[in-house]
Amino acid sequence: MQLPKRPPVHVLPSYSLTGDLLGFLRCGLQYRYTRIGNLPSSNPVQMWFGQFIHGVLEEAFRRYNQERVTPPWPEGKIEETISIIKRRLAAQNLFPWNESLELLGDARAQAAINELGPELFPLIHRAEVRLRGARRLPLTNIPPKYQLRELDRYEMVGVVDVISHVSLKDPAFRTNRIVQAIIDGIGIVPTEMFEVILDYKGMRRHPLTPGSSDFTPWEAYAWQVQTYAHLRETHEDSLPVAAGVLVYVNELFMTWDDLEDLRKEIAAGLTDVAPAKGSEDERILYLQPPKRPRETGDRYPPQMSLDLRLRRAFRIVPVSDETMEKALESFDGVVARIEICRGKEQEQGRILSTWETNATEENEDTCKVCDSRSFCPAYKKEMTPRLPGVRIRI
Repeated sequence: MQLPKRPPVHVLPSYSLTGDLLGFLRCGLQYRYTRIGNLPSSNPVQMWFGQFIHGVLEEAFRRYNQERVTPPWPEGKIEETISIIKRRLAAQNLFPWNESLELLGDARAQAAINELGPELFPLIHRAEVRLRGARRLPLTNIPPKYQLRELDRYEMVGVVDVISHVSLKDPAFRTNRIVQAIIDGIGIVPTEMFEVILDYKGMRRHPLTPGSSDFTPWEAYAWQVQTYAHLRETHEDSLPVAAGVLVYVNELFMTWDDLEDLRKEIAAGLTDVAPAKGSEDERILYLQPPKRPRETGDRYPPQMSLDLRLRRAFRIVPVSDETMEKALESFDGVVARIEICRGKEQEQGRILSTWETNATEENEDTCKVCDSRSFCPAYKKEMTPRLPGVRIRI
């Protein structure tokens, strides 16, 4: 008897929505070294801060769910929560880069618990829901010579930080700021129960700029929410997703640099949430830091009103079948670009010339913490000072 040969085992290529797709959009070369090459960054600021904020809010909600004590909480209880998360991250060899970052993380964690918690925790239905799904590889967008995988699908993975299961007509939530923001954001209130997915971001609210490159953070993070909504709706226990909420935690506690960035965005017309003219918030916005803020005790500026900070912290992304499909097609396009770069590298045996780069002024913060900038050809081309040219007349 002739037995059939066992087919080779194929593993679907897995793409995380944040670690892979958004990481590649920030800079393909940086993504190649840190994500695919697993080279640890010498300055993992965002990695520690992002996981720290997520962990603090997750632990704070767990305590709220057990005790049913709504924040604000005593300082000792918050310090205990923060200490638990720091020990967890230390066990993973993740530490704050310096004392200033740790102090800022503590201040933002406290603001997140005491100011965001009262609005958010009563709405939470489930936390930390893992999402997983498969999509067809966009082979039509990948030249045949770069199609290295013998598969026609790829896996999408992600984690929804919080799922809110709420009826907007519930009188108990009539004054809730998140509910009011959702009503204003989606326009038409669904008549039936629905879900709202939330994702914390350890960053500022993105400016409304199309940018000179194809990476527009404002659009890319909306794609992420739409994709999360699609993956969530494939779960058997899910309800229709009416909206996604991006929560920019940094807006809850601003630094002097944050105020300066906000002033620039307002002057250029690149923000959708700004202080009212003549308000106390506007006065705080245009304060200048003292020459030695740490020595004078003014390490951080006075904080604006809670109403403005929460409005800047919440971004509502309406969800529909059309918006989800458009976002999925956009991410398919990014996957195709990653696959092309991988194919070029294998064909040419080079990295620097085969992976996309994104060394632009709009992406300057990404370059600041990148270990590859010393030899990145795009960074040298964009950032290295050059002498003015001289035209010689003959």
